[in-house]
Amino acid sequence: MRHTRRELHLGAREARTLAVEAVKWLERGLSESDLRQALLAGRPEDGVRSAFGFLRYRLIQKLPPDPAPPTSPQLPSVTALVVCSAPGEEHVFRPLGDETECGPCRQATACATFYGAPAPEPDRIPWRERFAKIETNPPRPGGQGLSGGQLLAAESPRPAPS
Repeated sequence: MRHTRRELHLGAREARTLAVEAVKWLERGLSESDLRQALLAGRPEDGVRSAFGFLRYRLIQKLPPDPAPPTSPQLPSVTALVVCSAPGEEHVFRPLGDETECGPCRQATACATFYGAPAPEPDRIPWRERFAKIETNPPRPGGQGLSGGQLLAAESPRPAPS
């Protein structure tokens, strides 16, 4: 600091004594620039009579409080398993609040209430059978004798060459 503030020139013995106090700042996680800022900011207008006394006072009085020791996170307590009250196969779930039905059963009940009876699952036809149905459909008027794939190609307009 003697290079930035000439009035804060210290001897070797004084610097060693103040180094013990400065280490406390660094152990608390503050950087060297934070320490320098705390020591040099707001100096008296009429100057400093004793550099050692001034810096020692600042190191002790402006020392930030100890950071709180890290606490282990409190894990939430595990609630007991509850039997789902919805109709169907009996199963258990872990409620978040005071629920009596599991999530999937609540969702099914809400959908049944909103939409009425659930719609039956559509028949899943493999793609080959769907394609065979397109091929066996009777030809449309104007597309005499074309198969499904040829019919699509014949119906799609092609841009004129430029």
